[in-house]
Amino acid sequence: MNRAQVPPPFSVPDVSGMRSEAAVRGESFYKKMEHGFLAINRWLGRFLPEDLNPIAQMGAVANTNFVISVISGILLLFWYSPSLSGAYSSLESLASSPYLAELMRSLHRYSSDICMLFVILHGLQTVFARKFGRSRWLAWVSGIIMLGMLWFDGWTGYWLVWDERASLVAKGTAKVIDLLPLFGDLFSRSFITDDTLNSLLFFVVFFIHMLIPLPMAVFIWVHIMRLNQSRFFTNQKLTLAILSVLVIMSLLYPATSAGPAKMQEIPQDLTFDYFYLFPLYFTENISGGTIWMLMLLATTLLIGFPWWFARQSKAPSSVIPGRCNGCEVCFNDCPYNAISMVPSDGKFPLVAQIHADKCTSCGVCAGSCESSGIFNPELAVHEVRDWLKEALGNAPENEKPYVAFLCSNSAGANLQVDSDGSCAKLPGYKVIPVPCAGWVHMRTIERAIHWGAPGVLISACSTDPMCRHGNMITADRLQGTREPAMRHSKVGQDQITYLQHDRSQERSLLAEAAAFRKGLQTEPARLPAMRIRTFIVSIILAGVIGLGTLGLSDLAFAGKSNPEAELIISFKHTSNMMEATPDTSNQDDLLPHMRGASSTSRSRVPVRMMVSVDNQVVIHSTYEPEGLFKDGSCIVLEKLQIEPGLHTISIRIDDTQDESNWNYTAVQELQLKPALRQVILFDSYTGFKWY
Repeated sequence: MNRAQVPPPFSVPDVSGMRSEAAVRGESFYKKMEHGFLAINRWLGRFLPEDLNPIAQMGAVANTNFVISVISGILLLFWYSPSLSGAYSSLESLASSPYLAELMRSLHRYSSDICMLFVILHGLQTVFARKFGRSRWLAWVSGIIMLGMLWFDGWTGYWLVWDERASLVAKGTAKVIDLLPLFGDLFSRSFITDDTLNSLLFFVVFFIHMLIPLPMAVFIWVHIMRLNQSRFFTNQKLTLAILSVLVIMSLLYPATSAGPAKMQEIPQDLTFDYFYLFPLYFTENISGGTIWMLMLLATTLLIGFPWWFARQSKAPSSVIPGRCNGCEVCFNDCPYNAISMVPSDGKFPLVAQIHADKCTSCGVCAGSCESSGIFNPELAVHEVRDWLKEALGNAPENEKPYVAFLCSNSAGANLQVDSDGSCAKLPGYKVIPVPCAGWVHMRTIERAIHWGAPGVLISACSTDPMCRHGNMITADRLQGTREPAMRHSKVGQDQITYLQHDRSQERSLLAEAAAFRKGLQTEPARLPAMRIRTFIVSIILAGVIGLGTLGLSDLAFAGKSNPEAELIISFKHTSNMMEATPDTSNQDDLLPHMRGASSTSRSRVPVRMMVSVDNQVVIHSTYEPEGLFKDGSCIVLEKLQIEPGLHTISIRIDDTQDESNWNYTAVQELQLKPALRQVILFDSYTGFKWY
């Protein structure tokens, strides 16, 4: 069981230093960016209940779309043929069944797009809300891994369409993989002509695409395993709304393929799904080595984000020995499953134990403990009570101050509080910044009223709380539906006000705090609930999400346009062996038994190639054999950009040590066409093949 720390002398901390998370570098920037999400949530909250607001539960929306994508993908197998010869035609035939087969394909695509959209939004919101440091590192890292797996699943999915986009996906993948010593041949050589395509490789990609959702499901569990009462999926109403939007999108704008994949044609004027195909911009414009460097840099930055940008962590809460009575209230309330009940040698069979690696110091457990058996290093409950008793006791009878508890993620987050609890913007209050509204114990409120405070104000956060359920738990305690409950027999309803505002609503907080002191209505005025208004806002929101998804999933490709012709020469050739005997002349003066062993090394002759276009040499290179001992084949893949028109192409290849000799030669006139690849393959048995 964790040992309690020795509490320091109490002084009211400044609210800017009171938070349930470690500070992060560039926090002011994150706060400014967070205001956008807060404003959207606040506006939507005026018209939509939280359970129907997709922006308030982006992770659940992403998971729901992921499941829809998986189910629609499985159903799509009734029509799809996973083969090079049948993939494209099987998808094109879906148009004959627009309300079933084609609908399944469109649902599969658009649910995948919306899933990626909400994953990205969820990640940005997490960053801007500074929810990536300390004990949240596991959720962050697992989330980044899931993002990569989701993208790769979509990348392979577009490969399986086997249209012009798929040809670019396959060639871009090969360009990157060729730099890895995984195969005995260049992967790119499989995609230079239609005759060199490998049908088995296509099925392997299909198998990978089908398999990826299984480990993703495991990582989804890892992602939220530390969260208490986590929400995997949206509720029934929002799920039906998501399905309705997807069906409407699918019927009005069904997913289509580009032209069929032809390896020797350079696709022009394509539209791309930027949710998954944005890497094509890199594969089409930069080298494979640069792509690997960018991938490693991005992965290192994203995975290490909690350690790069989070500063020193706050100390975790701890259980004070001898005070825990095993009531399990803190165990049930902890938002991050950081508390477990363990056997005890004392008079209670079980006592609470706080796991330091999971604790965020939010203080919810401190507000849950009836016996004050939990010490929160940010703010000790008994220290605050002693300070309140003294502050209220020393105040004149007719000038007793109100008490305000300010959540570090609420509208009071930026208020400056003096060490004596006074705040210039909250006159007449003794202000206590707290890490979370859930820290506020109901008995602390009762005692403050008993000691003479005219009223107690609690300022909590509203949307996307830092401590997840902290604001909800406090509301339940105040209403008497959750232990430790407020005893309204001791405190009047008009003596407590519970306000919920986000960081950007400081003005509203100050106005309602002033109204509370004057005995006026403190609840913000709300428009009456109207179904028609909720319906209109829902339609607008659905339209924005739908149109945004459609727009990003069918944008013109910003890659390079290549009107020139392309000449590709490729071969895999095994040259002759050559022997090399080491020079032992320096050992002639030694006795026979003292001479080193004489051995002959065997390696293959490098292959030379000369390519001329219209009698001008454009390639004159020597290619070393593959293998550790230079005894493998020479693998060559050369690409040339040539102006369209009639050209005379001359190719010479030699695999001997005689540099004046050319064993294999070929000359041919070619009519090169724009955006078309002319491929020349060489094999020592069949000679040159011109495609």
